[in-house]
Amino acid sequence: MIKFFRKIRQKLLSENKFSKYLLYAIGEIVLVVIGILIALQINTWNQQKQTKEKERNYLALIKQEMSSNLLSVQEEHEVLHEFLENLTLILELYARPNPALTNKELSQILAPILSRDMDFNFKNGTLNEIISTGNLKDITNDSIRNILASIGGNLERVRAQEVSVNGYNRKASDFLEKTGSAKQIVLDIGDHVETGIPDDPREKSNLFLLKSDEFENIMVFCALTGVSLEQEYYTTFEAELSTLIDLIDKELKNEF
Repeated sequence: MIKFFRKIRQKLLSENKFSKYLLYAIGEIVLVVIGILIALQINTWNQQKQTKEKERNYLALIKQEMSSNLLSVQEEHEVLHEFLENLTLILELYARPNPALTNKELSQILAPILSRDMDFNFKNGTLNEIISTGNLKDITNDSIRNILASIGGNLERVRAQEVSVNGYNRKASDFLEKTGSAKQIVLDIGDHVETGIPDDPREKSNLFLLKSDEFENIMVFCALTGVSLEQEYYTTFEAELSTLIDLIDKELKNEF
């Protein structure tokens, strides 16, 4: 092709057709420029396609990861709900002068409170990779990108509230450890066989806890922080994850 154009130029020059040669040269330059522009455009299209494919892969991985996280926080939310129900039962007992309650019934209420820590399993491997590598900018949907950018901070606030709930829960366990019988609770709920704790015919009552102002105060603070975790943190975080998953679903259905 280059030889062909060179022959045409030489022929025009040899025939002293300078004006035609000039027009031809300009035309050749225009063709070269057009070729370069087409090549640049094709390269741009290829880069855009690769970026979109990478974004699509990231979105699919994020959806999978966040769907697992949503299920995890929902399960922990159910545990928290049971936790708060038992706290309510305990606090209602303090309002009764002489509650008709057996030691075993009290153990069945206390066990779900004292045996749980709020800490749902959150997976963020893909999210951390996107942020650490600077690829968050490749997520073109502003709403998705904003949620991904803020989800880490929101998770930290959830964790802080979980720590607060668990802190009061541990105070309750410490109080029982010093003044009551943890063994009796284990025996009453039937966990002694699995845990290897031997049966004991002697019953050690924990009913005195219902007369303790200190233990009641611990239960009150535990309930307050737990309700806040449920209503202000878990519920909000679940909504955020659900919104993110819905947005990703819509984005993946679009043709790039």
